[in-house]
Amino acid sequence: MVTAKRAATDDKDLVELAGYHAYREFKEQSIIPVNGKRFIVMDTEYNHPTGLDALTVQNIESGEFTVVYVGTDIHAENGKQDLITDIQLLSDLTPEQIKEARKYFNEMDEKYGISSICGNSLGGGLTNSVAIEHPDVKAVTLNPFF
Repeated sequence: MVTAKRAATDDKDLVELAGYHAYREFKEQSIIPVNGKRFIVMDTEYNHPTGLDALTVQNIESGEFTVVYVGTDIHAENGKQDLITDIQLLSDLTPEQIKEARKYFNEMDEKYGISSICGNSLGGGLTNSVAIEHPDVKAVTLNPFF
């Protein structure tokens, strides 16, 4: 029997999702084992023209939904856009990838009711930009570039 506390998505789970699983390009309905829990991929956004790569997962045991943002990946189809976004983050511009990350979150939140967001590197910067607008959503970042 899984207790509610054990089943809940915690920071350790979000770190693993953002720092490792985010880069694996899962297909929808794939099951991701994380720290003895199972997450199912509900939605993916890969190869967006802005370079945005993200996925939405659900903790099967607790029912919680999480948006996971992928960090800089120059080997992705639009990976060069990640580098452009990284550079733009050093300016006063709001990069298109950040706008798309916010849009993706809003769409997923409306559809599922997102309880947490996470990301590594550039994905951490995207997470931070969303967290600023949604302080009620738990946000965990690793080495955020922003």
